[in-house]
Amino acid sequence: PCTEHRKVACWNAPKGCSFIGTAASLLDHYKECGFSVVPCCLCRSLVLQCDILEHFKSGCSIREAMCEPSDNLATEDLTDVGSACLGMKRATGKISEDLMLLQTSLNRCSEDVRAEGARCKGQLEAEAQQLNSLNVVCTTGFAKELQVLQPAMTDYKYDVSKELRLLSCCKPVRVHWYIAGWVDLKKKALDVALRLLNSPTTWAIYGYSVSLVFKLYIKESNGWIGCFMRIHPGKQDLELEWPFRKVYRVGVIHPKDQSNMISETLNPGDSTDKERECCFLRPKGKGNYPYGATNLTTAEKLETGGFIESDTLHLFLEVQP
Repeated sequence: PCTEHRKVACWNAPKGCSFIGTAASLLDHYKECGFSVVPCCLCRSLVLQCDILEHFKSGCSIREAMCEPSDNLATEDLTDVGSACLGMKRATGKISEDLMLLQTSLNRCSEDVRAEGARCKGQLEAEAQQLNSLNVVCTTGFAKELQVLQPAMTDYKYDVSKELRLLSCCKPVRVHWYIAGWVDLKKKALDVALRLLNSPTTWAIYGYSVSLVFKLYIKESNGWIGCFMRIHPGKQDLELEWPFRKVYRVGVIHPKDQSNMISETLNPGDSTDKERECCFLRPKGKGNYPYGATNLTTAEKLETGGFIESDTLHLFLEVQP
């Protein structure tokens, strides 16, 4: 340890001083030590610093100091002041000792904190090294497993996509057309006898571009309803099979009961050569001739059966895979 922090005793220990402190504080203590020998300012006699008042009162060889001390107020004040000074010196010494003990405790705490910090740092470094090693092991292992799994995942994705395509192809595809303005449509049909409507939408079903055609024929207050499918030129025509051979169904659906339908199923294989040529071969430039149910039902059956709701008729087309 440093010399200035070394514990030493007062030089006046042989005379009775009990002070023990650091070398740095020894000089300050010695200046105020009661066991230090100081000369009397009157007779120049050497006396202990703690006995100087008593020397002034009874031991000084100078006449002013040898006079019998009177019990006047000044003498009493001087005695009190001396006692107070001595008490303050002792209290200061005690405070110095306490401060030294506190400093020692603080030094020990600092050493303990530094030691604990070093221990924690070493522990954290060791744990960080373990985590780094674990990360390397996990990363390497995961990369190897991923290399094994990637081909299997690719195959599985292909199989799932294939199954989904098969499933989508195994169920019929149905599209809907809502014809509004039934009353107005009947009035126009009465004027010209035959009223044809083409669906505003063209649907892609299994690659084929198709639409619906609706026919209302009224003669002498009797009305017949026809519903047809029409094939149009499409983007995938070169990849499709021709002539069109899929079975399909056209009809109307009751607005309050989806299972209540008036429909007809049509098979292109049952068509004549002329119908096949006009309706089911690959279209060139424009849509083919529509093919479907010429006399699906009557206007009277639609109205009395509740198929007209809010002046609207619900048609559908359903194509089998």
